[in-house]
Amino acid sequence: MRYLIIGLGTFGRRLAEELTDNGHDVVVVDSNRHRVEYIKERVSVAYIMDASEKEALKSLPLDEFDCAVVTIGRSMESSLRTVAALKQLGVKKIYARAVDHTHKSILVAMEIHKIFIPESYSARIFAGKIVGDEDFIME
Repeated sequence: MRYLIIGLGTFGRRLAEELTDNGHDVVVVDSNRHRVEYIKERVSVAYIMDASEKEALKSLPLDEFDCAVVTIGRSMESSLRTVAALKQLGVKKIYARAVDHTHKSILVAMEIHKIFIPESYSARIFAGKIVGDEDFIME
């Protein structure tokens, strides 16, 4: 499968690495040059651009991706602008990270395929490990 990952914070970078390690074609986008430089050798293609700008996204081969994943976590506005632009440009399958429940409710109204709050998911898994007192390694 071919994925577009937008946002290369800790979560977005790790997602891109995991998908690549599992044999998928991964293209990444971030406005931060250092984040793009850090991962560019690990993924198929890496772009430095402000993905919240519809005109910038038009330069990407959006119809070639099976899924776009918006992992922007610091700015709800940037995330929502990016998701809106992707929808306007005809991207069919969009997954998006929500920073809180208000953000999630807006994404639900936008009819996004999958919405996730990684911190909530991780906390549930970690709580289960603590309660079960299982041996595990956290990375």
